[in-house]
Amino acid sequence: MKRYAEIGMILVTILWGASYVSGKLILDNMTPLYYTSIRFIGAAIFLGFVFHNRLKFLNKATLKAGLLIGLAVATGYILQTVGLNYTTASKTGFLTGLFVVLVPVIDSVIRRSKPRINEIIGVTLATIGLGVLSLNGDFSIAIGDILLVLSAISFAICIILISRYAKDHDPVLLTIIQVAVTAASSIIFAIIIEPPMVMRVFDKNLVLLLLFAILFGTAVNTIVQNWAQSKINATSASLILVLEPVFAGVFGFIFMGDPLGMKEISGSALIIAGMLFTLVIKPEKLPSEPINPASAGI
Repeated sequence: MKRYAEIGMILVTILWGASYVSGKLILDNMTPLYYTSIRFIGAAIFLGFVFHNRLKFLNKATLKAGLLIGLAVATGYILQTVGLNYTTASKTGFLTGLFVVLVPVIDSVIRRSKPRINEIIGVTLATIGLGVLSLNGDFSIAIGDILLVLSAISFAICIILISRYAKDHDPVLLTIIQVAVTAASSIIFAIIIEPPMVMRVFDKNLVLLLLFAILFGTAVNTIVQNWAQSKINATSASLILVLEPVFAGVFGFIFMGDPLGMKEISGSALIIAGMLFTLVIKPEKLPSEPINPASAGI
């Protein structure tokens, strides 16, 4: 079963990589928050229709877990979609991929243990890569890059929450709740912040792209991820998700003509090196000491 879960996570990784390209194309015709709201409202309706028989098993504990995951997911996707509007699909994939490095670091904070040496080196490499990829000639950083880094933090928290709750709750119910929370959050912010949608932009191509985003970029990959993470731990899932920015870069280069110069290649390589260094070295080989809560200020 673990092998099937790992294959499922690879599928999720491919679909996420492709969704950056489809999202970039959609944002040529729509505002970010309305796109996110349509994407998740459609996914919530689809999942609710397919799995409506499971809703009768929803209890307070599952609802609470789903809401916590949903808030992290909503924050991550809203920040990511707005950030995608200001940068390329490939760059979005690499910057969002920083969550892979952040998962073990945030997890160690939650467990009140010192970060291991491999985690420190991994974060250092990824941070240098982030600077190479994102900083301009005058050492300024674009607003889109800042939003994507914040998005990565949200997704790291999401991965940890899913690993914590998916084993004890129905992954399908968790998926429906987190998708519904993201849909509700997106539409609220869209109505408040963005101008009303113009219906004439919905041509055949846009509708097909939205259907891909709803079904394969949201509903299918979210439910597969939640199921897979009920079978494997957060670090194992994160190791597989290292491939996400690679797929995003490949799809972005092929379909969008995203640049792949020395700056992009070197920065992205450092980020991936940081991800791999953090995750490949076995944690059990690197002892860590618990942090004294009083001295840590926790």
